[in-house]
Amino acid sequence: MWADMAADTRIRRTGLLERYHATRNFLGLDSCVAASAKYSTEDRRPLTKDILFPALRQVIKTHPPLCVGLANESSSTAAFTRLHTIDLSRIVQFRDNDSLRDALESQLAEGFDTDADLPLWRIQVLGDNTVIFAIYHIIGDGLSTIAFHASLLRALRDVPAGDASPLVQTPNTILLSPPIEDVTSVRPSLSTIFDEVYRLFAPKYLSSDRKAWSGNPVPMGVNGSLRTNVRLMSFPAHEVTAFCTMCQTHRTTVTAAFYVLTVATLSRMLAGDPRYDAISSTVAISLRGAAGIPKDAICDYVSAHRTYPPADPRFSWPAAAHHAAKLRTQKSKARENIGMLRFLLGQYVPFFRSHLGRKRASGFVLSNLGRFDASAVEGTWNIVNTVFAQCDVVVGAAFKMNVVCDPTGALNIALTWGEHSIESDFVESFLSRFQDAFRGLLV
Repeated sequence: MWADMAADTRIRRTGLLERYHATRNFLGLDSCVAASAKYSTEDRRPLTKDILFPALRQVIKTHPPLCVGLANESSSTAAFTRLHTIDLSRIVQFRDNDSLRDALESQLAEGFDTDADLPLWRIQVLGDNTVIFAIYHIIGDGLSTIAFHASLLRALRDVPAGDASPLVQTPNTILLSPPIEDVTSVRPSLSTIFDEVYRLFAPKYLSSDRKAWSGNPVPMGVNGSLRTNVRLMSFPAHEVTAFCTMCQTHRTTVTAAFYVLTVATLSRMLAGDPRYDAISSTVAISLRGAAGIPKDAICDYVSAHRTYPPADPRFSWPAAAHHAAKLRTQKSKARENIGMLRFLLGQYVPFFRSHLGRKRASGFVLSNLGRFDASAVEGTWNIVNTVFAQCDVVVGAAFKMNVVCDPTGALNIALTWGEHSIESDFVESFLSRFQDAFRGLLV
C-alpha cells in the first residue's frame, strides 16, 4: 500500500489508543464524538456559507488533525495521511430544522468512511445557527470538540466574510501530536496487570462486577445497533454557581459530585432488586496534563477510571470529596489502561468481538468537559449554548452522561444510549430523578 502512496501524504502510523478507536469505527461499534455550539450576533445574523467558509479555512490551517485522512484503517499498518485539498461542500451541511436532539442522534448514527478521500470530521449547521462538529475519535477526544468551537469563534470574529469557495488548500507540512505512548509512560504496573488478569480469569462468583448493575448485555451482533438515543437536560447559571460553591465548600468537584449523585439516583431506582448490590461506573480522565498537551489542541489523549461503588441511595458530600481525591491520583495511573493494550498483540478485532453477547463493563460513563470559557464581546459573534455527546453504544456503557458548562454559565447534559443497552423509560425516569436530586441539594 505504501508503495502506491505519494511520499508526502503519509504522516505517521496510528498508536495504541488510536488503533483502539479505529477498530471500533470499522467494526461498526462506534461513530463519532460530537459537540454543538449555538452562534449568535446582536443583529441575529444568519451563519451563511460566505461567513462560515472563510472562518473554517482559518480553523483548518490552525489544527493539523483537520487536514488528515486515514489509510489502511483495518490494518496494523493504518496511518494518517495528508489531504492536499478539502472540499467543504462535501462535509458541511446546512439544514433548516432546529431540533438539536434529532440532529445529534443523526450524527451519532453515522461513522466515517475512510476510503472516501474526506477528512475525519464533518459539520452540520441548523437553522438557528447551531453548529454541530462531529469528529472521528481517532483524531479527537471530547476536549477537542470544544477546542474546535473556540477556534471557530475566534475565526468568525477575525476573518472577513465574502469568499464562499468550498476548496481549502492544506498546509504543505502537517505535524500531528505523537501517540500518547510516545510522550508519556503508559507502562502498566504489576498490580494493574494482576488486576486485569484476575478480572478475566477469576471464577464468576468472585468477580468484582458479579452483582454490579451495567444495563442490558451487549447484543450478539452489530447490524443496526449503532442507533444512538439522545436526551438533553440543562441547569441555569444561577443553579450551577450555587452548586459549584457547595462543591468548593465540601472540597470536591462537580465531576465527583455528579458521580456520587448518579450512583445514588441509580441505587434508588434499583432498590429491592436482589440481582444488584453495586453500580459499575466509569469516569473519563483527560491525559493532556500528563502528556503536556494544551486544552486548545485537537488530539486523542483520554483514558478512564472504573469503579464498582456499593448501591447507596443517599448522596454524601464526604463520598464526593473522597472520589475527587481518587480521581486526582488517577490522572497518572489512568495512563496504564492504554499500556494494557499492548497485551492484545494487535488482536483488536477479536478483543471487541469477544464482548458480544456478554455483560457490559459499565453501567454509565461520566464525561465532564468543564467550563467552556469564551467571553462575550459586543457587536460580534458569541456562543450562547454548547452540548457534548458521544456514541460507543454497542459494547460501551449502558448510558453516557456527557457534561459541559457553556459560556453563559449554564450546565448542559446530553444522555446517550443505545437501543439495546438500556430501556428508554429507564433513562427518562433517571433524568427526572437526577434533576430533582440535584435541585434538592440546593435547597
